[in-house]
Amino acid sequence: MELEEFLVKAKKSTTGSEETEPVQLDDGSKEYRFEIEDYVYRDRFFGGNPFVGEEVVYWKGDPIWSMNYYGKATSGTPDEVFKFLVKVLGAVEKKKPYRGPERFSDGLWEYRFMSRGNVYSFWGEEEIMYNGIKVHWLRFHGGEIGE
Repeated sequence: MELEEFLVKAKKSTTGSEETEPVQLDDGSKEYRFEIEDYVYRDRFFGGNPFVGEEVVYWKGDPIWSMNYYGKATSGTPDEVFKFLVKVLGAVEKKKPYRGPERFSDGLWEYRFMSRGNVYSFWGEEEIMYNGIKVHWLRFHGGEIGE
């Protein structure tokens, strides 16, 4: 299994799933974890709104990929924003498996994502609009990890 395919499966099973809840850790963070074959995915984050986090992919026990992110819901109803974001992250695509698809909409909700680079070295940002008003933003960067 290649890295991009694994990331899609991991995100659809964790942050992109309405059925999966993160585990509360002793240091105050929460974590999603997904394993398949020789891969392990960990998404650990602090806060609620705003929030900061890091995703790490391990292959045969060694860290090979990571992404850091920081974001915030700017509306008065962050729970609704984050509920929409779960739908978006569940639609992640193999060509850019960092966040959601480049564009996603559902009724008055619209998600936009822009990035530079590829899975091995990238940066970008996303935003969510509700009825034309920006209600969420997030910035991210990451890539491969060397020995």
